[in-house]
Amino acid sequence: MTARQRDERGSIAASVVISATMFLFVMAIIQVALVLHARNVAEGAAQEGVTTAAAFDGTEGSGHASATQALNTLGPATLTNRTVDVERTPTTVTVTVTGTALSFIPGISPKIVETSTGPVERYVPPEVDTP
Repeated sequence: MTARQRDERGSIAASVVISATMFLFVMAIIQVALVLHARNVAEGAAQEGVTTAAAFDGTEGSGHASATQALNTLGPATLTNRTVDVERTPTTVTVTVTGTALSFIPGISPKIVETSTGPVERYVPPEVDTP
């Protein structure tokens, strides 16, 4: 064995370790991007639902339909097992969008929950000062 052959021993193992580490790092970056995108889609849908349900003539049903349509438009395959919950009180509207983000890494299924709340549009008569 020459001196050069001894110096190269283990270089394949080191290359495999470095390559595998880089591959896992890239997979993790892609998974984080998928989760962040799913959160943005869920947040946008929740905000759209609040805007519709909070209108003067809005209802829980119109907010639910608006949020569901936003989910279908913004990212139809981004969230799976998704649900939209709308709660409208006389003064506030709260929309919660829940789902599971796409998974690039096997065995990981990130749950996404985004909530948006806003005031209901309503007429409040001015206070009258009595002397």
